[in-house]
Amino acid sequence: MKPMFGLLASLALSLLLVACGGDSGSKSTSPKAVISLLTPSQAVMLKDNQAGLSLQDAIPVQLTAADSIKAESYAWQLLQLPEGSLAQLDESNTQTVEFIADTEGDYVVGLTINSGSDNPASGRFIFTATSPRPVAITDREINVAMGSGTVGLDGSKSTMPLGISGELTYHWRLIERPLLSSESRLLYENTSRPTLMLDAVGEYKVEFYVSYNDKQSDVSDILVSVFQGNVQPVAKADNIEAIMGEKIVLDAGNSSDAEGAPLEYRWRLVNGPLTPLPVLNNPTTARPDFTADIAGNYTLKLFVFDGQRASEEIDVQVSVKPDPLASTNLPPAGELIASGYYPSNSIGDQEVGLRADFKFVGYDPEGKELQFVRAELLEKPAGSKAELVDNKYLPLGHKIQKLDIEGTYRVSMTVSDGVNEITREATMNAKIGGVNNRPSSGYVEADSQAVLVGQPLLFTSASAEDIDGDPMIFEWSLIDKPTGSNAIIQPVTDPDEGDYRRAKVLTDLPGVYRAHLIVKDDRGLYSSYDSEAFGYAKISNQAPVISSVVWKRSWSAMQPGETYFQMLTCMSGLSHRAVVNDPDGDKVFSRYELVSTPEGGKYTSSPSTSDCPDARGTVFTRPGTYVFRYSATDVINPAPDYDFVVDIEPLENARGVRLRSLNDDNESLWRPMPYEYKPPYGFVFAPTSKPITSETSIRWSLTAADADYTVENVVVKHLNGGLASLTPRFEGLTEGRVIKQGETVEFLTIFPAVPCQRNDDKKEGFHLSFNIKDQPKLSFVYEHWVGDSGFMSTWEQCQPGQLD
Repeated sequence: MKPMFGLLASLALSLLLVACGGDSGSKSTSPKAVISLLTPSQAVMLKDNQAGLSLQDAIPVQLTAADSIKAESYAWQLLQLPEGSLAQLDESNTQTVEFIADTEGDYVVGLTINSGSDNPASGRFIFTATSPRPVAITDREINVAMGSGTVGLDGSKSTMPLGISGELTYHWRLIERPLLSSESRLLYENTSRPTLMLDAVGEYKVEFYVSYNDKQSDVSDILVSVFQGNVQPVAKADNIEAIMGEKIVLDAGNSSDAEGAPLEYRWRLVNGPLTPLPVLNNPTTARPDFTADIAGNYTLKLFVFDGQRASEEIDVQVSVKPDPLASTNLPPAGELIASGYYPSNSIGDQEVGLRADFKFVGYDPEGKELQFVRAELLEKPAGSKAELVDNKYLPLGHKIQKLDIEGTYRVSMTVSDGVNEITREATMNAKIGGVNNRPSSGYVEADSQAVLVGQPLLFTSASAEDIDGDPMIFEWSLIDKPTGSNAIIQPVTDPDEGDYRRAKVLTDLPGVYRAHLIVKDDRGLYSSYDSEAFGYAKISNQAPVISSVVWKRSWSAMQPGETYFQMLTCMSGLSHRAVVNDPDGDKVFSRYELVSTPEGGKYTSSPSTSDCPDARGTVFTRPGTYVFRYSATDVINPAPDYDFVVDIEPLENARGVRLRSLNDDNESLWRPMPYEYKPPYGFVFAPTSKPITSETSIRWSLTAADADYTVENVVVKHLNGGLASLTPRFEGLTEGRVIKQGETVEFLTIFPAVPCQRNDDKKEGFHLSFNIKDQPKLSFVYEHWVGDSGFMSTWEQCQPGQLD
């Protein structure tokens, strides 16, 4: 379970206190603000500017600027938070502030003090919090050929809690398997290296976590994909740590193909602390390289191709650190951007009467978080009453809420890296009409990702648009193709839009082809981002196969051949889907058509009230035989059609017990049995921002159709903790209850109030179930999860003893 945000219970924190003094060869333009740790008072100094602290209870962290120069105003900022943290400063303009460190990672707090002089004082404080929980480490995706029989899983690299020695306990569980699997299972599931037995093509999902005493890691899901035919290759490359300015060499040499085919490598550098990104050298080899002159995190994407199939594209992270031997601190770099505000997407000009944003876009070469120092409206049209004000959603941004007069508005902004400051200016021209907004390149997709050599690959950006309605110019380029290929990319007219948002590549060699698109309008303004996609050509292809059609449930599907106890007219929830396997792993498109029905019968989500009163959802309206014809294709070859035959019985032939759900408007839905509503573990469909202060319930009814029936195996439980106060219950339904033939029994599934948030999980799960003794297949399972939405939340931490 994940630690609960906003809590420090059982969280050990190690606080690194870093003053913001300058390096020996750098020069700061402002005096420094002195920040002191006010609490916790039991912090132990380890060495200069470093302290250690172990917390067992929730204690707020307080900072003070009392030792700084005399101030007219204070401006505190949380410059950096760990991923997932919801920490907030309680104040931003007082001498003393506090916040709660709610998850492990780095917290960077900045302070700017205005003392009335021209040079504000600035400083920053850095905290690093570490959690004592163990960490589960394993491969998250495994691909293997059918016929292997088994696959080994490996969690041996999982780690103990920080600073603790001992042995971990390993927990593995097979939670999903292919529809055709019946004998698959895990062996040695309590060891670091269990074995998964394989018996069918498809996907197996395994759940894995580790624990040490009462401390448990996050749960990891492992996806094992078993293929028939050519097995998908696997791309592998390790994350890297590097130093600014050094050559960074990546290595995908451990990538593999089950058949031993030679691999093609495709790397992309997609993200970094600054654009344009560094040049990636030799991106079609196993060991490309680049040089990073800016500290920060860089993300690369990698996939490999075996001549027939492409691997999954994986992320490779490169963390670049400042040179610890550098004698100077380099100043920040960047520019101030003047832009329009939603729905406007203009740059440098905006309609009179609308808002203008001024945002600093830049970086610090050493990777430090930048903090705002000051901003000023230097120029505005005569008679304008516009003011430059803070934009609380942009730490390095200010805004003019309303451009009230036509003309030029000029703004300056100063930012700091904690040592050096820079000042930049930008202008916004307020106009009456004629404002130009950026177009959007949209999202490029390959119509079919795989084709045979000699066939065209088609690429489309269906979502490209210009909100001004200006004509768009589509600049397509082919940025990758197989070695020796003479293929080119050609724009083609889109049949719906009539423009060139589509492009074609006539493939001539097996391999990968990647298309790139950027859009500009006829006034020369480019989109703020570009887009790209790839497809590949291969020499041969195997057609997909529709192996079966299965009935769908709310969150899962029945096994092939498994069906409901009885399917009647106007019964809601009788939906189905095809199980399609493609031997090459190509993307498959499937559809069905209803080719035969009883006279007057429909399969519809809009039945007439005379056929099915109160019905919602897709239903069969008349008894008889319905035939659905499924078809599928990988766009190269079609699968043989598959007919799915469904027999619907009339209501007068009803057997067993019939289940009905009822709402407050007395509308009802007949439900098929066995009935199962079972969201995945921890899935909250409708999270709430407020605690649930009273019980909630759902109304149901059971009707005995053709005999007397007895309820058995009534189970109610709290899913993640077994707490009595959080255990749901039935009302009106008890163990051994006999429902007489023709009798209808109404009952409630009642969910308890959830007044607070426990420290081990943000979600609470409830389970209620039973079955009918005389027909055990007639079963009912309902599970439900509630939890904190995390947005504008008012949930509070549970106090000791509040929940038993």
